[in-house]
Amino acid sequence: MTTKHRTPSHADRLFAAGLAAHQAGRLEDAFAQYEAALQKQPRHFDSLHHVGILGYQIGNHELALQFMSDAINVNPGVSAVYSNLGNIFKAIGDFPAALQSYEQALGLDKKNVDALYNRGNVLQAQKRYEEALASYRRALALAPRDIAAWNNCAVVLQSLKRFEDALAACEKALKLDPTHLEALDNRGNIYMALRRADDALASYDRAIALQPAYVKVRINRAKALRLLGALDDALDVYDAMLEEELDPLDAAEAHHGRGNVLRHMRRAQDALDAYQQAVLLAPKSAQLRASLGHMMNDIGHLESALRCFDVSISLDPDLPASHNGRGIVLQRLRRREEAMLAYERALEVDPEFTDALLNRGNVLQDMGRAEEALAVYDEVLALKGDSPATWNNRGNVYEALRRYEDALHCFDRSLEIDPEYAPAHWNRALLNLQYGALLEGWRGYEWRWNNELLSVYNEQRDFEQPLWLGQEPLEGKTILLFAEQGLGDTLQFCRYVPLVAALGARVVLEVQPPLVGLLASLGGTARILAKGEALPEFDFQCPLMSLPLAFGTEVDTIPAPRRYLAPDAARLAAWQERLGTATRPRVGLVWSGNMQHANDHNRSIQFAQLAPLLALDCEFYSLQKEYRAADMAALDASVVRRMDAHLNDFADTAALCEQMDLVIAVDTSVAHLAAALGRPVWVLLPHVADWRWLTGREDSPWYPGVRLLRQPARGDWAGALAEAARALAAL
Repeated sequence: MTTKHRTPSHADRLFAAGLAAHQAGRLEDAFAQYEAALQKQPRHFDSLHHVGILGYQIGNHELALQFMSDAINVNPGVSAVYSNLGNIFKAIGDFPAALQSYEQALGLDKKNVDALYNRGNVLQAQKRYEEALASYRRALALAPRDIAAWNNCAVVLQSLKRFEDALAACEKALKLDPTHLEALDNRGNIYMALRRADDALASYDRAIALQPAYVKVRINRAKALRLLGALDDALDVYDAMLEEELDPLDAAEAHHGRGNVLRHMRRAQDALDAYQQAVLLAPKSAQLRASLGHMMNDIGHLESALRCFDVSISLDPDLPASHNGRGIVLQRLRRREEAMLAYERALEVDPEFTDALLNRGNVLQDMGRAEEALAVYDEVLALKGDSPATWNNRGNVYEALRRYEDALHCFDRSLEIDPEYAPAHWNRALLNLQYGALLEGWRGYEWRWNNELLSVYNEQRDFEQPLWLGQEPLEGKTILLFAEQGLGDTLQFCRYVPLVAALGARVVLEVQPPLVGLLASLGGTARILAKGEALPEFDFQCPLMSLPLAFGTEVDTIPAPRRYLAPDAARLAAWQERLGTATRPRVGLVWSGNMQHANDHNRSIQFAQLAPLLALDCEFYSLQKEYRAADMAALDASVVRRMDAHLNDFADTAALCEQMDLVIAVDTSVAHLAAALGRPVWVLLPHVADWRWLTGREDSPWYPGVRLLRQPARGDWAGALAEAARALAAL
């Protein structure tokens, strides 16, 4: 029996010529031949199908859809046509239609590997990772040497945080082709997720050796360098890339990576500029908006940060980091209930997003719900295993509960897991300082330079001159002492300057500009500079907050002269004339500080709460320069005299403090100023106060003239103010 063969038609021959041109990459010739075939035979299935394929390849999706649909009308029983139709829908972002097409393709041929593979790609794009993995695995069961499927399997497994399985899938792809660039890049990404930065770097370097211009891998290589601490090298990679002609999205990613490095280097303004440039190049990127939001939060621009996170969420509602970042900002704005909702939304998107879970515990702690916070941290430990961050946060809860031993155990456990974990070193130091173990506390306090959470506020200077911590002789040497934190810190620790001078040193003191005039009265300085002025030559350098360590300060060796600062005589006379003769006791008041201070929600008081004090027969003066809008009506209606119009700098504030018989202040720079002037000062403190006021004391070893009035219980300012009113009435 013989088989009868159909004689090729003229249209078939034209199609065959077109297919040959198509396969050779001569797309215009191919299109001409296909078009000629369709002129001869308008319902020529293969020509309709391949014009659809060609339209997809050149990005003319309207043409592709039209001809693919015409091909299906001619012959609805060909699996490959539906598979290619799905690819067109995938390209235009119509994922439901793409999935429907792939299902139709598989309904006709369940062994259609291309349909299974591309179906997996669409499911992956929709973050339906388990379904995507199942689709890739079905493809691999039919085509076990499909390198792209193995590589995409690895990507999905990484998204599912199954890193070891992801690595195994990646290795299978590379065993089939050791030069596969995407698999080498992907393997590096998996190593990064496993915190194996050296292995990641090796994988990236292999890819770059094969393709030196591979932008994506170069960006990832720079990320590995950053993780390894090679910040200058990482910055060089990004800078070199940005000198090239890059695609805008690649350039945006390079600026983004550069911003991450600069943020880690504590170059806040440069980092901000880099993030802003990245967003300009890729305004639709939710991730870049989120990074800009984190940077805005770092520098205290909270409303701008909130807007960044809101835009990020509008671009991608399923990015958990954006909801988490929004919660962080809302928490700093004291909008705690909203912060809680933001963290819960992040956890809805990713139930294992432990940063949000940790932050949920933090906001519960801020709300005074300590037991619930501990339960959250236990949940994190159960979910993620031992984590230095979790033990550190548990320690913070116990510290707030005044359970010193439990807090110390948590910080120690955190450091057992990661001896280099800076936040635990920092919090352990604050705990020891708070409970009077000062020398151990000062040693741990040096970890402030390594704590990224504090890097924006504690500026580590890059000096060639050696750091002095009390070891080297200073006779005949010049030492630079410089302010590093807030105004109150400078006022408290400038007391060490005369001690340094007594060692034979010539002391150059650099401080914040508002303090320059006031600190002229401080003994032991050869020269006082405002930060930003040119520095003279010097032999050693030391930040003010490291001087207690340099002098081995314990509680009983704190240098505590009753008065170590004095007001300027001319300003003092001017203020005496301005205020006139006192007829009643003069009381200076400070009830709120800088809203950007991390602990301001605990230390500041609403003005209306001062009513028990203001009922007493005294002259009350506000020593503040700035006020909150919520306080203005009550302040304007009160007996308190405002002096802010006359306060130009701290030298003016010092002269005003000198006129007071008593200063009553929350924990702010003015409290330190008045105490350094030797004035009687009552400091109103939260139940768990800053470390410098120690624990359980009514006096301060730092300031002989200070009395401490603490909240009897968390948030109980009424109790502290009632005690202040009783004491003031007794005076």
